[in-house]
Amino acid sequence: MKKDILGTTVFLIMTCVLFLAVQNVFGVSNKFSEHAEMMFEGYYDEPKDTVDAVIIGNSHIYRYWQSAFGWKEYGLSTLALSTSDMPGSVMKNMAIEAGKTQSPKLFVFDATAFAGKDDVKNNKIYMMLNNMRLSKNYIDTVDSFCDYADVEGMDRFQFYLPIIQFHSRWKEINQSDFEQTYPSYLNSCYMEEFLTSTIEDRAHNATDERVKIGKKNERVLRELLEWCKGQEAEVQFLAVPMLRGQKKLGMINYVGDIVEEYGFDFLNYNDADLYESFDFNVPVDFQDRNHTNVNGSYKFSKVYGKYLVDKYSLKDHRGESAYASWDERADAYMKQIEKYFIY
Repeated sequence: MKKDILGTTVFLIMTCVLFLAVQNVFGVSNKFSEHAEMMFEGYYDEPKDTVDAVIIGNSHIYRYWQSAFGWKEYGLSTLALSTSDMPGSVMKNMAIEAGKTQSPKLFVFDATAFAGKDDVKNNKIYMMLNNMRLSKNYIDTVDSFCDYADVEGMDRFQFYLPIIQFHSRWKEINQSDFEQTYPSYLNSCYMEEFLTSTIEDRAHNATDERVKIGKKNERVLRELLEWCKGQEAEVQFLAVPMLRGQKKLGMINYVGDIVEEYGFDFLNYNDADLYESFDFNVPVDFQDRNHTNVNGSYKFSKVYGKYLVDKYSLKDHRGESAYASWDERADAYMKQIEKYFIY
């Protein structure tokens, strides 16, 4: 009887491990999923304790901050860990995941992820789950999202094991599903529209108004801030400059008030004087009203990188033997983008 129980247990464990090992093959396959794979694999591959700052969030991180630019300008050892539409409800879990292989001096969180009404239909959580390694934190990440999104009972299994929802992709599987599409250049972005897209000129709308965010967003923000109080690393919440209306910017201000209530640094680049510090040329520097393109990203990375040096005294690691590969990867990134880059 004991042997039967043991055999069944081993079989179930092996089956779960096998499912988790192949689920990224059967998961969502598009430009965003491939970019997310690059982000996670690039982070996991980085040698232990070589990253001084980890910047966590959605596309407002990876289309603004480029670690290759930060390295070239200031020798900063930073990495973004960001995916499209990353919900604020799982940012604590991403920080925990980041801390498994690195001991950063600074965590930076994307404040804009909380600046909205509650979004319980955000299914881009698969961008993360398909690429995270199996651990207790993986399970906790699913729980964090499902608690936020009111996913109950058996419906949660499609998040614990995303292969359940995407198993029908077996007819579409090809060699590319077993290969990493995007090489990682210090987790820096080079998606096509990031390199090529521009918009018509439009004004930046600064505001001092406060607009209330969703109740669930406020709850998970406060939970994250409580967790941050127990961390040794310094913490900052960052709002990147966007060409949005006063309602969205008012929500960012509301988020900032909560962050500062807990005693943490809040940097809002939508404040009029801070926005002007970038000297943006909107038709050249923005991909759309939510994101910079590669040229605007360089301007952002240069200004924000200097802020990180001045505010947090992050070290210049250029010339250190342990960071020789950072020079190589930053140079490779510059070659990758050079024909699109005008600064």
